[in-house]
Amino acid sequence: MPKLKIRAVEAVPMALPLEKPIGSALGTYTHIDFAAVFVHTEDGPSGCGFSMGLGGAASSAIVPYIRNELAPLAIGEDALAPEALWQRLWGPNKARMRGGLGFWALSAVDIACWDILGKAAGLPIHRLLGGFREDVPVYASGGWHTLSDAELVAECQEFIGRGFNAYKYKIGTDRDEERTALLRQEAGEDITLFADANQKYNVREAVEVSSMLAEYGIAWFEEPVLADSLNDLAEVAEKSVVPIGAGENHYARWGFREMCELRAVGYLQPDVCRCGGITEFRKIAHLADSFNLSLSSHLAHEISVSLIGASPSGFMVEYMDLIPPGALTREFAAKDGMMRVPDVPGHGLEFTPDAVKKYSAL
Repeated sequence: MPKLKIRAVEAVPMALPLEKPIGSALGTYTHIDFAAVFVHTEDGPSGCGFSMGLGGAASSAIVPYIRNELAPLAIGEDALAPEALWQRLWGPNKARMRGGLGFWALSAVDIACWDILGKAAGLPIHRLLGGFREDVPVYASGGWHTLSDAELVAECQEFIGRGFNAYKYKIGTDRDEERTALLRQEAGEDITLFADANQKYNVREAVEVSSMLAEYGIAWFEEPVLADSLNDLAEVAEKSVVPIGAGENHYARWGFREMCELRAVGYLQPDVCRCGGITEFRKIAHLADSFNLSLSSHLAHEISVSLIGASPSGFMVEYMDLIPPGALTREFAAKDGMMRVPDVPGHGLEFTPDAVKKYSAL
């Protein structure tokens, strides 16, 4: 296959409104902040990528970084060689890509290039990555602090009514046990519950909370302590009866390798829009295989379903429907707790031109 030279890299900040505010231990949010990236080739298809975060205006920093730092390095390079392009973009930017928004920017460009590769080859992403299964388990994610007890139960039951058999809720308040007990009572013993602390506790507090969660049969305890301290995370994992999950705030294979070596988690949870894109996500998936850990994605189920579907260690995809109806050219629906990988060339996610115009934060 001949090379496909990159002609242009377009980056657009987007603010996608939420129906109502949502909140966690990190704060309360009214919108989803997107940095959408469109990579165009000289004689072939274009690709779409993005980074995303809850609230804030990170895209106002990510978009100029893509335009001024990454785009000049990418133009003229082969879009069909995402590994080579990843190294090309990362190499001169190592000092500025120790994680954080620099990696969000790199991830968005990388996702777009894998989209191009799939389109040029006429293959879905999960097949390019080896293909493992076409139907992937998903769990419903919500349980925000902004929900009243009645709203919390109603949301959980609404997801159960739609066929989901697993639900994640937020902890990190002085009502953790009350909310946990309520959910277990109303959801029943057959529904899997996950608890997400969003880095709220110190080690002592996390160990105490893990004991409480164990009493209610909670299946994993997500981000119990500060993401930066892997030794603290490993200590909690050693003392907790409930398996630990983490990874959404970790970057590249090196951070995940250390997490694996310390046995700090039972569930690796990379975010494809942050960890370094599809190029790095697949390497993190290999780490999960090598260390016999379960792999579960964070956000972006539209892309993540293809990646979890391509990994033997793939456990579940987080399903959180954050993109407004009509903003994408196709739906990514879950049915009976499962989601089918897109059977289209590339990753299958495309914003409509009207959505880009409507939600642009320029």
